[in-house]
Amino acid sequence: MPGGVSPADHFGFDVEMMFIDASPRFPMRVLDRTDGFVTYEDRYGYTMRKDEDGESTIDFVSHRNTSRAIWESEIRPRLVLSDDPAEPSRLDDRQYFGHFDPYPSWTEAIEKHHKCRARGRYQLFMVYGPWEALWRMRGMENLLMDLIEEPDWIAEMIGTYVDLLTATLDRCHALGAVPDGIFLAEDLGCSSGPLFSPRTWDALFRPRLEAFGEFLRQRGIAFWMHSDGRIQPYIDRLIEIGVQVLNPLEVKAGMDSVELRARYGRNLAFYGGISAQAMASGRAELELELQRKVPLAREGGYILHSDHSVPPDVSYEQFSWMQRRAQEIFEDASITHPTT
Repeated sequence: MPGGVSPADHFGFDVEMMFIDASPRFPMRVLDRTDGFVTYEDRYGYTMRKDEDGESTIDFVSHRNTSRAIWESEIRPRLVLSDDPAEPSRLDDRQYFGHFDPYPSWTEAIEKHHKCRARGRYQLFMVYGPWEALWRMRGMENLLMDLIEEPDWIAEMIGTYVDLLTATLDRCHALGAVPDGIFLAEDLGCSSGPLFSPRTWDALFRPRLEAFGEFLRQRGIAFWMHSDGRIQPYIDRLIEIGVQVLNPLEVKAGMDSVELRARYGRNLAFYGGISAQAMASGRAELELELQRKVPLAREGGYILHSDHSVPPDVSYEQFSWMQRRAQEIFEDASITHPTT
């Protein structure tokens, strides 16, 4: 890709993101750099190890929220929006993951928002959902056990986190930074099904997320959600709490956008669904994938994207070809998608 130009400008993307920091804001500290790997403590309260190029699976080493006493004394007090005007903002145009530099002031953050708006794209504010944020503080295995053994504590942590998120959005609104949509990163599934039962989600997560959906609706902000994995048992529930756009529709987990469109019609828009494996394969396989799914966009409610990220073995030429070919298929009315 040419230097000095953003991917959004170069490829003509329609969506642009800013990022909300709803973390406890622990210090970001590098602990070790060895053999191309870096180990660091993150503001969300975990220690992780990954390769410096960012291509390998992340190894979560430890999590700060080891007990309810630690939550009460060290973490919950940090999950509040400060009234101190000298406190850095919780909004930036740089991804919150691995964000080592200080956050901008609120004045600087609002200026970044206005510059983003001036580029004329659909603007999303991206942030972790409560499940995604809490397991980073607590650890995946511990939090799964807490769902059974400590449901009251889980509900308290969810409420505290969502309160910070809504307070941050209210601050943004008051300062004139209102996005078109909120993109909640909330991985609820693995390749074979949900991480925990929909009944558990109903009891613990739904009340606060339903209120959050209403909060967004009243402010005219669209509700987008990201969840990897096979999450069909959640989809009706997500629509009921106000989710309007679902991402990424992971193909290898059985999330088929054509089948989902046949079931949900215009009740849900889809952002993704193009197999990353097909993107990394030859063009014949990718052509079949595009011909099957791109025609969904003619009905509205479909946004071209991979079913996760773009794999590192997808070349610039392959990605550029995919963009051009998708547009051609969209404009060719003779290519129609199957109903299943």
